[in-house]
Amino acid sequence: MACLKIVVAMAKADGRLDEREQKAIEEAIRDFRIPGVPDVENLLEEKTDISAEAKALRSEDARMLAYQSACGMAMADGECSPEEQQLLERLRKELGIPEKKASLVSRLFQEAKDTVLPGNIQPVSDPAKRAAEIREDVLKYSILSAILGAFPVPGLAIATDLAVVGVQVKMVRDIGQYYGHKVDKAAARSLLGALGLGTGARIAVSNLCKLVPVWGSAVGAAASFAATWALGKIADRYFAGGAKEAPEALRDEFKKAEKEGRQAYEQHRKLVEEKREKNKAAITELNEALKAGRISQEEYERRVSELA
Repeated sequence: MACLKIVVAMAKADGRLDEREQKAIEEAIRDFRIPGVPDVENLLEEKTDISAEAKALRSEDARMLAYQSACGMAMADGECSPEEQQLLERLRKELGIPEKKASLVSRLFQEAKDTVLPGNIQPVSDPAKRAAEIREDVLKYSILSAILGAFPVPGLAIATDLAVVGVQVKMVRDIGQYYGHKVDKAAARSLLGALGLGTGARIAVSNLCKLVPVWGSAVGAAASFAATWALGKIADRYFAGGAKEAPEALRDEFKKAEKEGRQAYEQHRKLVEEKREKNKAAITELNEALKAGRISQEEYERRVSELA
C-alpha cells in the first residue's frame, strides 16, 4: 500500500489526477489482481505523506521497487515535467536511493524510447496462411512476455516491464507487415496506449507486484501473457480492417480477449516453463550485462526479442 500511494502521488505531481490517469491506475490494479486494496477510489483521492510512506518501506528491495515504479509513472510517456522531476528527487532522498542507481533507472527509460525493430516480414495474401503465421507469432511473443514477467532483473526489476512493452510493440509491427502495413514505433505505441498497455500506471503497478516473492512472478507471468495474447488478437483484427477503426473503440474487445488470454496461459503454462528453463541462462546473462551497464535497454530488448 505504501508503494501504491507513492505511485499515485507521482501521478498527481502536477496537483491533479486526470480521468485518463485515474482509469489507467484502476485498470492496472484490477488487471494484476493486487490483494489488500480495499477501496481504489479512496486511494486515489487520499493525500499522501511521502515521508511517512517512504519510512514504511523497510527493505532495500522495496525502496528500490517503489522508486522504479515512481519513475515509471513519471517517465513512461517519454516526458517528465518539472513537478515530477522535483518529486522524484525528493523521493530519491526520502528512500535513500544513491544518485548512481537513480541515474541508471532514468537511463533505462530514455533508452526504451527506441524499441526493437520489426522483422523483415513480407505480406501474405493467402488468408489461411496469414492467420496461421499470426497465431504462431502471437503465441511465441505471449510466451516470451510471460517469461519476462516472471524473470525480473535483480535490483532493476522494471527493465523487464519495459522489455515486455518492447516485445508487444514489435509484435504489433510484425502483424501489420503480414497485411502489408508499414507500422512505425509511434503508431504501434499509440495502439498499445489506446488499449491501456504500455502506460506509466501499468508499468508501475506491474513492477510493484515483484515485491511479493513467488506470487509476484506468477501474477507477472499470467498478466503479461494475457495482455500480449489479447493485443495480438486485436492487432490482427485492426490490420485486417485496413487499420481504419479507432483504436479506442477496440478497448472492450481487448478486455474480453484478455480473459481468453488468461485461459490460454493456463493451457500453455507447461510450454512457458519449458521455454523459461531453456532460456534461463541467456536471460540471466543479459540481465547481468544490463545491470552492469555493458548493454543498453534498447539492446537488451532487441536481444531478448530474439529468444522468442
